[in-house]
Amino acid sequence: MENPLTSKLIRLGGVGNIIGGFFVAFAYLLHPPSAPPETVSSNLWIIVHVSFMISLLGGVFALFAFLGSYLQKGGGASGAVGCILAVTSLIFIFGLDYSEVFIFPTLAVTFPEVVVKYGDGTMMPSVAFAFPLSGLLFLVGYLLFSFQLQKFGSISKYSAYTLMAGTVVFGVGLSGVFSMIVVKVGAVLFGLGLVATGYSLFKNQHSDS
Repeated sequence: MENPLTSKLIRLGGVGNIIGGFFVAFAYLLHPPSAPPETVSSNLWIIVHVSFMISLLGGVFALFAFLGSYLQKGGGASGAVGCILAVTSLIFIFGLDYSEVFIFPTLAVTFPEVVVKYGDGTMMPSVAFAFPLSGLLFLVGYLLFSFQLQKFGSISKYSAYTLMAGTVVFGVGLSGVFSMIVVKVGAVLFGLGLVATGYSLFKNQHSDS
């Protein structure tokens, strides 16, 4: 017999994905094109990165909700691996975003030369290695998990393919090869995918309960 609390938590995970989708699109639409000290110390910078932090937290909780639905429907190891990779990527990215909210704005005022040299932190040698690795985990994790979720009926095919398309465009944009406009388009498309999959999970779980 299915636990009613499990079903409620999974539906809440769907809501978390919807919220995360809105905030990731909002954050990147407002994101400044560069990161000089005066920008990093601004209120806009804080608003943007707190919004992104909310989307990351919502994404982590939502991924576990998706995993719960997936396992309920008989999903196997492939989807679980995709979920683990996706969660790991969001945790890594959250670490960088945490520094952009709580550390770099202070550095921008007190030690602006650090921000001039390293920007928002992405140009630090250690981050320059970790950030692309996070991007790879993000790309593989979300693509694999989204495909498995629709395969086992946790979410609709339409919402899964929207999220997969957004994952690719957003991941490519964040690679640094393309201009900021590609990142913004990717973030909006990825956000739409999160909203669509979150709603699909909520709707499917509600109809099953």
